[in-house]
Amino acid sequence: MGKMQKNNSEHESIRFSYYRESIIDALNKNGDKLGIDERVRLVDGFIRTPIVEDLGTVGGPFIPTIALVGDSGRLYFFALKAILPDMEGL
Repeated sequence: MGKMQKNNSEHESIRFSYYRESIIDALNKNGDKLGIDERVRLVDGFIRTPIVEDLGTVGGPFIPTIALVGDSGRLYFFALKAILPDMEGL
């Protein structure tokens, strides 16, 4: 795919569309280890799970996360690095 774009910080932008197929492949390959017993769909985008000591905090560090929605309506969240451990930039 195309080159990743720079954002306003020194980090490169990590675009979901660039990694979508790799995420699906990794989920299919390792899905039995995730403890999911129902059909799921991948949410098309990353979830930013914030790390805060105070609930009034805005911004700050976060864990890049993916989400799956099961047929039951249950949400499953996984750290992106756990799904794609060799991914650079995280």
